[in-house]
Amino acid sequence: MHIYFTFLTFILGLVLASFFNALLYRIDNGYKYPDIFIKGSHCEKCGKYLSVYELIPVVSFLIFKGKCSKCGYRVPICYPISELLLGIGFSSIYYFSLSPALYVVLIFFFSFSYFDRIYKGIPQVLVNVFLILSVIYFFVILLIKDIIVDNALIVGIGLSLFILVLSKLMRKPFGIGDILVLIGLSIFLNMSLYIGFIYIFLIITCIYAVVRVLLKKASFKTAIPLLPFMYASLVVLFLSNSFVSNLLDKIFLFD
Repeated sequence: MHIYFTFLTFILGLVLASFFNALLYRIDNGYKYPDIFIKGSHCEKCGKYLSVYELIPVVSFLIFKGKCSKCGYRVPICYPISELLLGIGFSSIYYFSLSPALYVVLIFFFSFSYFDRIYKGIPQVLVNVFLILSVIYFFVILLIKDIIVDNALIVGIGLSLFILVLSKLMRKPFGIGDILVLIGLSIFLNMSLYIGFIYIFLIITCIYAVVRVLLKKASFKTAIPLLPFMYASLVVLFLSNSFVSNLLDKIFLFD
């Protein structure tokens, strides 16, 4: 039964990701109410309305080889990847009985990655809402459990200060939105998971950068959006949380 509900949670993640991709696209392109919610999904290039079997998350992308069936427009591969990641992330949170608050965190990072991929930045209002929810979560848990919530806030603040100093020394500005997001995230994760997230994020980002350089599609000075890699790193963290926690607990003696 647990596997059954894990699968349902995976499907829920896929469906929500498909919905949020369409919603964020419409918000970003100035759709007005009620079109933003009720207008049928269509090809971004030729305007062809998509049928039901063309809207199945991930599966439709594979069946139609990532192209519009009418004009051949190539659908950006980031869409099915983001859908798959949310599905895996949701099912991992359920399967390993992680905090339900992480569902909300993952949706926020999904949204952050959408805008950061396009604009190399995230809307301030979205960051503000995430930080406000982080603070509310902190105090709600404090009131319920009557103890200081087990989180990595001190590490998050210390890491952010280190990044700010490093960016000043290297004269390469680091996005303030990225820093605030890292602080907010530290409230939702305990020490070992947060440090594990940082390690996974650095590994994934470095691999991507090196591959891009080797393929001569970028240089080491080329700026890359960081939030999509944070989003992917969270999913990997949730999927391997037991291994990451046990490993880091042994290394840093958190217990």
